[in-house]
Amino acid sequence: MFKKSCMLLLAVITVLAVSACGTRDKETVNAAETGTEQSTTISGGWELYKNEACALPEEVQAAFDTSIKQLTGNDLKPVAYVARQVVSGTNYMILCESETVTAVPEQSYQMVVVYSDLQGNAEITQMNEFDLTAYVDGVGEENYAEMSAGGWEVIADNPAVVIPQEAKEAFDKAVAELDGNELEPMVLLGTQVVAGTNYAFLCHSTLQTEEAIGSIQVVTVYADLEGNAAITNISTVNPADFNE
Repeated sequence: MFKKSCMLLLAVITVLAVSACGTRDKETVNAAETGTEQSTTISGGWELYKNEACALPEEVQAAFDTSIKQLTGNDLKPVAYVARQVVSGTNYMILCESETVTAVPEQSYQMVVVYSDLQGNAEITQMNEFDLTAYVDGVGEENYAEMSAGGWEVIADNPAVVIPQEAKEAFDKAVAELDGNELEPMVLLGTQVVAGTNYAFLCHSTLQTEEAIGSIQVVTVYADLEGNAAITNISTVNPADFNE
């Protein structure tokens, strides 16, 4: 009797152990499918979106690849080609996803300036954090006059970056009634779950005036639970602020 009881207890323990392993395996698969292990939450409940690397123009990609060979402590992935500045050579401004090479990696957006000289050498001259919350909180500022400061030229023809379908649908609905400002999304920067979802996009903006004015803006779109969407904030990104 005692022997049978021990065998029965052993069988129960084995079943529970197998079930627990199966549950952990399922949780691991689900996490991998949703990508939740890659997300980074910043202040205000905003979650940085993990983008694919964008395809930079050939000369920009070459300069970027050369410059990061000298970089230690950070892995950089370009997600948007923002602006260029012709000097004795060229400065390229690129928004990158950054991950520190540490025991506990930290993710952030960094605005990176790569200088390429006339001999084909390249180096990173500036790398400043791009704080998303500075552009989604409060009343947006559309200061187009500052965009020409420092001779920076914003890039209008950006390579396409894949934006999640639900985010793109919300964006398209929100800009449908927008007059006087043509917005093209470059990249999805982050999301914020509220009673619905807030989406933050980095966009190229063309102000429809006699002389079209181009700029880079962070556009916040709110999508409610009924499928409606509206722009709640627009803030202009001045490249000169990241090259001081």
